[in-house]
Amino acid sequence: MKYLLLTISILLLHESSIRAQKSTTLPDSLVQVFPLSEEVKETSGLIFWNRLLWTHNDDGDNTIYGINPVSGEIEQKLLISGITVTDWEELQQDDKYLYIGDIGNNYKGNRTDLRIFKKEKITQQTDTIRFYYPGQIDFSVQKANSTNFDCEAFIVTDSVIYLFTKEWSSQSTSLYKIPNSPGNHTAKKTGSLKVNGLITGATFHPSQQLIVLIGYTKTLHPFLYILRDFQKDDFLNGRQQRLKINKRFLQAESVCFINSSKIAVTNEQFNHSLVKSPQQLLLIELSSFISR
Repeated sequence: MKYLLLTISILLLHESSIRAQKSTTLPDSLVQVFPLSEEVKETSGLIFWNRLLWTHNDDGDNTIYGINPVSGEIEQKLLISGITVTDWEELQQDDKYLYIGDIGNNYKGNRTDLRIFKKEKITQQTDTIRFYYPGQIDFSVQKANSTNFDCEAFIVTDSVIYLFTKEWSSQSTSLYKIPNSPGNHTAKKTGSLKVNGLITGATFHPSQQLIVLIGYTKTLHPFLYILRDFQKDDFLNGRQQRLKINKRFLQAESVCFINSSKIAVTNEQFNHSLVKSPQQLLLIELSSFISR
């Protein structure tokens, strides 16, 4: 996100702690990389729909961009009408609806208008799902990138939306659930997981009962978290695997399944005085990690 400001000194200070984290590094042979257009330099969410990958920028742009999954080129554009977003951080879908997550809260940490727009794919009729975190009682302006009440990732089922928070201070993610229905809802916390980083996207494969989270460390080392073998919706208490993507200074922002074993990941453009990373699409084959 554009509010993320890092200095090289901070990167060096954190380097030793990153090396100490327990994770498996994905072989480069399992990762394909494609450049993305400047039009999606702030890519933040991702779904696979009608044979294209659809992504969006994180604010100020109501367009979703249909990307060819084998080249990274933009093939279609679709304007999402009738809504105004503050910080659009996630995009999900089911057979009938798109779910637009206006849920980012890292800049001042004091938003009181967190919401998910539920938009019919055919008619574009829109309902609004509003929610709040009951544990957040202080709504004064916070220092940027410090709150634990930020979120950029969720998955949907017919009846429930599950939120995975992006916790800047604790370096954990907490799982909350809200009804998949219009209204004002209290987000119910069901657990937390120490991920040693910032979770920025989620994808769910229902038939495999498999969740993949995407994130990055404070030093911009991207990683995946695979959640599996859980009971019902107790997602954080099953089998877990952390996979490090062998890239540096990559602000990974979104993830989705494109088949039963391959995922797509995008990273947004990152510019620093000494480090520059362009926006990209990564296709990652996970079959060797998720086979039963």
